[in-house]
Amino acid sequence: MPWKNKYVKEFLETVCREVRTKSVHKDITEELEAHIEDQKNSYIKEGLDEETATTKAIKQMGDPVLIGKQMDMTHRPKTEWSILIMTAVLVIIAGVVQYLMTKTALGNNDNFIRFLIYVPIGIIAFIIMYFIDYTRLERWSKYVYFSVLIITIASVKFTSPVNGGYNQVYYFYLIITPILAGVICNFRSKGYLGIIYCGLFYIGAYVPCILMPSYSALYILTISSLIIMTVAIEKGFFGGNKKISLVLVYFPTLLMIIIQFLSFGQYRIQRFVHFLKPGLDPSGYGYMPLRIKSLLSGAQPVGRTILARDLAGKSIEWSLPGWNTDFTFTYIIAKFGYIFGIVIGAILIILIIRMFISVIKQKNAFGFIISFSACIAITAEILFYILSNLGLISPITVTLPFISFGASSFILNMGLMGLLLSVYRRTDIISNKLKINVHKKQIFTFINGKFIIDFKRKA
Repeated sequence: MPWKNKYVKEFLETVCREVRTKSVHKDITEELEAHIEDQKNSYIKEGLDEETATTKAIKQMGDPVLIGKQMDMTHRPKTEWSILIMTAVLVIIAGVVQYLMTKTALGNNDNFIRFLIYVPIGIIAFIIMYFIDYTRLERWSKYVYFSVLIITIASVKFTSPVNGGYNQVYYFYLIITPILAGVICNFRSKGYLGIIYCGLFYIGAYVPCILMPSYSALYILTISSLIIMTVAIEKGFFGGNKKISLVLVYFPTLLMIIIQFLSFGQYRIQRFVHFLKPGLDPSGYGYMPLRIKSLLSGAQPVGRTILARDLAGKSIEWSLPGWNTDFTFTYIIAKFGYIFGIVIGAILIILIIRMFISVIKQKNAFGFIISFSACIAITAEILFYILSNLGLISPITVTLPFISFGASSFILNMGLMGLLLSVYRRTDIISNKLKINVHKKQIFTFINGKFIIDFKRKA
């Protein structure tokens, strides 16, 4: 407000002294000043002079110490305990599974020891992301994006391909998803042009997935990006006509998908066909779908699955390639019974639901989109992994967050979870309310039946 006196200043300072979260002092001050000013103006209309009206307005506000304590309670950091507890439970389950795997492992007796080493590192990553000020990512998202992109592509010089691809591309997806959310917030005031810019950043992330290559990372990146952009448009991040905005997102993306599908070699096409009909190539592309089907069809409520035909008398480990990495969920069902699989699946589903609920509660625009992106990244991994392990989609290389073996994926997923809970922790602290942007500067417009592109139009 333009007018202040020492009484208002003393009142506000007394209130803020009771509020331990200093980042909300400015918002509290502005809010209380507005209330005092409104009440002061009412008293002035009743005939009081300005100083008397101000003093009376302050007195009506009440005890500043009591107000400050109430504000402190309202604006404290908070923890989403259900998500934190379920994450801890999943990590414990992972420890039990890795231990049991080690007891029956075929040449993997050190996996549990390695698990015990990388779990503390993952917990440290979680703590760092949990207490970090996530709002800084919005300002630095473009620089972080290019840094991660360059490092990922440059890493090819120092690593060797595994089965024709590079594992770091998958980890690149986990890192780049929340960064792209930061980029979206950077361009949310630029209308349709902002959507185009976001598309260019997506293409940049698309490149290493193709060159290195990792089609699983590409699929998840594309689906995640489409979902995040769709939600951002529906929330009014870019303004303008939502239908036109969605066309700008989906048309070029679907075109790229079609071109990519047409460019697939015979290998990819055959793999897809044999997934639908695995019996056509039981020793080749249909091998894993048939193995998964055999293991799951004989699954017991508790205990080892009943193996028949050519698998009779064989161990689960021998029967399931990738049992300790890519097909851990299938292994758990086949080795310990489908009740254990149902319990783990139920925990994962509840975790997903709780994550989305925490996202919906966000009042801050950047907090909403960044937590939503972390939620989408973790959810996509879980869904693709479970569907692949149940034989409902063609087997792809993904990890099951917090459970399947792998240091890099565990650490990154713990970091994503820390980021998600960091945003929730500051729900009542960070301002900048989530609201629709009314963007006046339109590049694409329809006037009298004409489609007009105007790059110079001023707001």
